[in-house]
Amino acid sequence: MMRQVRTWGGTRALANVVDGRYLAVVVLAVLAAACATLGPSSPNEEKVKVVSERAQARWKAIIGKDFASAYEYLSPKSRATVTPAGFKAIASRLAYRAAELKDVTCEVETCKVTFLITYDAKLMKEVHSLLEESWVFDGGQAYMVWPL
Repeated sequence: MMRQVRTWGGTRALANVVDGRYLAVVVLAVLAAACATLGPSSPNEEKVKVVSERAQARWKAIIGKDFASAYEYLSPKSRATVTPAGFKAIASRLAYRAAELKDVTCEVETCKVTFLITYDAKLMKEVHSLLEESWVFDGGQAYMVWPL
């Protein structure tokens, strides 16, 4: 027969681990809530930072041919006008090699993001082109507006 032994030290250690996990969940929830409040009244520096990160992540996904992830960066209204298949068809027309962030300027409700895009076309390799994107804030998050 096996005997169970309980010690206060072991029980306290377990309680500390559980408390630590609870604290981590609370901290993550607070951080998520802070991110969710991004909008027109947010400081301009915060808007520029968030839009810069999201715009670069979107281009990283496109360059990596992860069109499903890149599609998620489109605004909800943009996703209502272009399907994932339609987005992939357009985004995969060129072989994108690089996207260098050049500038981000934000107004109250929108941001303009400028990239230097490098891609291969049918008859030319390593074409460089400036591209300006529009980003908006919707539901506390920044999204790219699909050009019509």
